[in-house]
Amino acid sequence: MVTANSKINIIGGGVFGLSTALWLARGGYKDITIFDRCPFDKNFYNPSDGCDGASADLNKVFRMAYGEKLMYQDLAIEARDIWLSWNKRIARSAPSELPNGLTPEDTLLLECGNYFVAAGPELVPFYRESLETMERTAPEMRSMQFVKASGNIDDEERLRKISPKWVEKLHVVDKINGGDTNGFMDIKGGVTIADKACVFARFLCEQLGVKFVLGDPEGTFSSMITETNGTEKRVIGLRTADGRRHFADLVIVAAGGWTASILPEAARTVETTAGSVMFIDIPKDRTDLWEKFHSDNYPVWSFRSGEGDNYYQGNSFPITKEGRLKFGFRGRKFTNFEDHPSEPGLRVSTPRTKYTTKPINTVPLYALSQVKAVLAEALPELAEFDFSDSRLCWYTDSIDNEYVIDYVPGYSKSLFICTGGSGHGFKFLPILGRHVKNQLEGTTDQFTSIWKWRTMKEGQTNNGLEEGEHGPREMSSVDMAHPYDFHRARL
Repeated sequence: MVTANSKINIIGGGVFGLSTALWLARGGYKDITIFDRCPFDKNFYNPSDGCDGASADLNKVFRMAYGEKLMYQDLAIEARDIWLSWNKRIARSAPSELPNGLTPEDTLLLECGNYFVAAGPELVPFYRESLETMERTAPEMRSMQFVKASGNIDDEERLRKISPKWVEKLHVVDKINGGDTNGFMDIKGGVTIADKACVFARFLCEQLGVKFVLGDPEGTFSSMITETNGTEKRVIGLRTADGRRHFADLVIVAAGGWTASILPEAARTVETTAGSVMFIDIPKDRTDLWEKFHSDNYPVWSFRSGEGDNYYQGNSFPITKEGRLKFGFRGRKFTNFEDHPSEPGLRVSTPRTKYTTKPINTVPLYALSQVKAVLAEALPELAEFDFSDSRLCWYTDSIDNEYVIDYVPGYSKSLFICTGGSGHGFKFLPILGRHVKNQLEGTTDQFTSIWKWRTMKEGQTNNGLEEGEHGPREMSSVDMAHPYDFHRARL
């Protein structure tokens, strides 16, 4: 059984690894080391400087709306309070009291509002369920959510009493779908500044004594060190790419999209899938657009339409301090199957990015075309700008979109997995580790039954994992966008 004196190695310095280390250290664990191939101490989680994990990003949606999933809703509400406390702590700090990569002017959670939009005049089920659950369980938060639907004018008047600025945000994408939309604005939601948040969380970990081994080869995972005693198998440490051995009582795999590549047993539990992200850089002399898309005037919005093969789910973010607009698409999540590095005959979906051995600097043409079509309607004022960059953001989907946080069977509680973010993990950076600690220590809580180790069920849908390498989302079988496709005129 793990104790406060146990030596713990964590593979992965993203949200799941950082939050786990932070809460273990707060709980008195004295010997924790995080390994990651990215030199976060030098590039500060900057996605333009060698970082390609999902956590290393410009920004992420912060939402509390979770349909009927009350446990995640409540966890997000609790996380929000911690995010805001982090904002206050940073603002009160002197520059010398903060880590490199962070200044007192940095804000980790921007409460710019989270606008949920969908095609059609009536609220889609997920939006309706989110509002009903919030009304029933957190009415004070529900009072800060405002519905935009056919015939509903009361909520707009409520919103106007708070500030006319919020009413403007409610109408920011009225042109989408020919104006035939429904949705709601949550003025307590917004965006997290992802790279800065990770820098701060790593700083908090270091203050509590967590150690980091970063960069290639010294922080790059190579293999597990195992021993067998009769029928009992244990992990006793890990090897890094520089050949060094790092022994431990417990190894935690929190490697995001690389989880199944590290741990072949996870191939039937999680699958890495790519969301497609496009960017537009606004020139500094276009002050009109810098103002329009500033978080004071522009919310993060998510749009849903269609179903099945025609399903669209994407989002748009306020402009960054550098003038970059980000547009994400997850209506279709793509895979990239490759040989498993240590398990002969096994093929697993594996992240492919600008920085991998076989680099890629584009997205599937289908995804790009979908984003173009929506932006042409929603934001025609951007039609003069081509896309300046793209990114494949590799999340880790579980078979049911619930996290996988449990001991890996067959290793005598020496190997633990912490993954399956399924595209909705970042917001929980300040709080997730508390519940990881519970699962690790065997303390049952509200998440124990849904985060347990599980595998695909034959003959059933498993969130796309059942498709395998020959499914329609495999990147080797889809057309990829060329640089000339980044021109907005090429729809």
